[in-house]
Order: sequence, then C-alpha cells, then structure tokens
Amino acid sequence: MRIRKSKQHVVGVLLHSFFSIVLVIAVLSFFSCKEKEKTTFHSQIVSQTLLNETEMFHKDGVDTYKINYKSDGLQIEGFIARPTQYKANIKLPAIIYCRGGNQSFGAISDYQLKIINSLAARGFVVLASQLRGNMYSQGVDEFGGKDVNDILKLIDIAKDLHFVDTKNIHVFGISRGGMNTYQVSKLSDDINSIAIVGSPTNILSLSKFRPKMYTKVMQPLIGDSLTKRKEYEARSAIFWHNKLNEPTLILHGTDDSRVQEEEARKLVDSFTMSNKKDFQFKVFEGGNHSLSNFEEERNELIFNWFKKNKK
Repeated sequence: MRIRKSKQHVVGVLLHSFFSIVLVIAVLSFFSCKEKEKTTFHSQIVSQTLLNETEMFHKDGVDTYKINYKSDGLQIEGFIARPTQYKANIKLPAIIYCRGGNQSFGAISDYQLKIINSLAARGFVVLASQLRGNMYSQGVDEFGGKDVNDILKLIDIAKDLHFVDTKNIHVFGISRGGMNTYQVSKLSDDINSIAIVGSPTNILSLSKFRPKMYTKVMQPLIGDSLTKRKEYEARSAIFWHNKLNEPTLILHGTDDSRVQEEEARKLVDSFTMSNKKDFQFKVFEGGNHSLSNFEEERNELIFNWFKKNKK
C-alpha cells in the first residue's frame, strides 16, 4: 500500500508540475501578445491587428492590418495594407482609399478590402478609414464635414511611416469617397494625384436626382439645402474646381444609377474652360456605379495613373 501511495503521490506531483508549467507558459504568452498589440506603426495608431490570411479578400504577397487611430480625439477604425516582401531600405508610394456610403452603410468590407489589396499587391501601401459615425468608429458622420479630418489624419500618419515615400501619396475614392477625395485635394498639399470613380460633383443636383438620398441622408447629416447651402457647396467640387491642383483621373459608368454621368462631365467641362491640363476622363459604356463590372480595367487605369504621376 505504501508503494502504491508513493507512486500515486509522484504522479500527482508530476501532473501538478506539468499544469503549473502550462499555466506559466499561457500567462507569459498572454502578456507577450499584449506587448505585441501595443507595438504599432505610428503613435496615433491606438491598436493594430494583422488580419488572417484565410480571409476571402486576402491576396498573396499582401499583409492587411486593421487599425484604430485617433482623429479629433475620436477613435476611428481603419486599415493598412502593404506588400509582404517590402525591403526595409526602400520606401513605397502610398494610396489613401476613401470609402463610399454613409454612416454604417457602405462601410469597408470584403469587397473594398479586395480593391485595397489589389493595389497593395502592385507595390503600394494603402491606408483606408471607416470614417467617424458608424458601428466601427466614434463620432458623428457629417457626410463631408468634419469626417474629412479622418482622411487627412491618415495622410499625416502615412507621412510618418518609415516604409512610405512621403513624396508619393495619392488619393482614390468611389462615390461619396470621390466627393471626399475632391475635398482632400482642396485641403491638402501633401498629395501627388487623385482618382475618382462614380462620384457626385454637385450634391445639390444629386438631391434632385435622388430625392430619398436627400431626405434620408443629406438633410439629417448636413441640414436643409436652403439654410445650409454653403455646406452643400463645400461638398461639391463644381463650385471650387480651380482648387483641384493635382492630376485628376475621373472614371464614370453610363449605367450608374446613383450618380449621373452628367455630374462628371460638368466638372470636366469646367476643367477645360479653366485650362486645366493634367486630367483624364473616361466613360465606361454599361459601367455601373463602382465600375465593378470593369474591375480589372478600372484598377489598371488607377494604378497607371498613380504610377505616371509619381515624383
């Protein structure tokens, strides 16, 4: 009996030691992960997480990070995608991607991340923001008001990233993101060129074309178009087209059900009348709002535009 108890005691001690070691390793791993989470690309980035390579938007050769960063004291969700095999001594050009939609509608999801990763795979660092005022970020969406600061903050962050060529930062937006891209062009001197797809250039006209867009989005987020006319003009590039100094690529589809082709054409006419030379305009016959039915050609045109306008 003594021998049996002694063996049981030894086994018990060994098991206890084993589980103690496992617990210590688990605790150390936990705190080690916590330390890794604290390490971010930039001091304004509160947290960053490398997303799983099994995600459907993943593209070989690209690392995609979800980030949370500070803008006007608010915590904003965003993304950074960069080539996996970048060389430490080579700085890469950057693209600021501007999302469409409003509030939580049109927030960055797999479709947009696929676009972002496709551009990153071509040798760009791509930064994107969910903007304020949705299920992912704090604050209130003003549809082209203070939310533009969330994009400008990404430009500031990009300028400080050790793997970004600060002389080559471009901006690309679809739909509302195009409207924001025009605004950023007016407000920032830190970008090389811009590309816009399916974007309104006069939201006063857009409100007539899409009355529900006015009553459900613009009026609640901006205010009444009569009393807040200046706010509407501040979101409409047609009123300040001469302040768009960067090379500008405008793409639009004839089957765009959300923004009329005429919106783009009127801005292009204004460019021509003011002798702006550094722009390109292409209309896609049968192209939808985001030109997703011309995805490869759209992406190729944007890539070549940014490549052409690098310093």
